[in-house]
Amino acid sequence: MSTPKVLTVTLEFEMGDRKIHAARVKAAYEAAVSAAIEAAKRELLDGSVSTVRSRMTWDYRWAETSAQYTDVDVEWAEDEPEA
Repeated sequence: MSTPKVLTVTLEFEMGDRKIHAARVKAAYEAAVSAAIEAAKRELLDGSVSTVRSRMTWDYRWAETSAQYTDVDVEWAEDEPEA
């Protein structure tokens, strides 16, 4: 029996000082979630994704205190076909 796996993708959109209304924030969130779901469906095997959960949080903090990450190429091993 295989162990269920969870892929977590975190996106942060750092925004400027302009006032952004809630409807636009919600629309941006929904667009990001939809794009992530479509990308995962293209890349993963058919039937691989059984459930998608998403969560939006809104916080105010100094953006300069966030860690910066670089894009790193990673070579992943292909999944072994299940018998």
